[in-house]
Amino acid sequence: MGFSGHATQVLKSNRVLLKKSRSFRELRKDYLDYSQETKLHFKELTDVERKMVRDKIRAQAKKDSIQEIGIYILSLAIVLGVFYAIYNFR
Repeated sequence: MGFSGHATQVLKSNRVLLKKSRSFRELRKDYLDYSQETKLHFKELTDVERKMVRDKIRAQAKKDSIQEIGIYILSLAIVLGVFYAIYNFR
């Protein structure tokens, strides 16, 4: 039987799997049903609350950018120190 017998068995099993698979329309119908069930409800904010949230976000962004600049400066100093050590202490 050899390889050809094994290949025909694989083809038959693949055909059976194809017949069992769901069609695109069935999958689409399930997806549409599921997506219509989930509705997102957000809390309504007053103008003052919205301004407070916006200010918190801006303050956090400023803090993050200052921290990032500090890390860049520190890493630059370390790299320059390593180059200086390599150049002078050979």
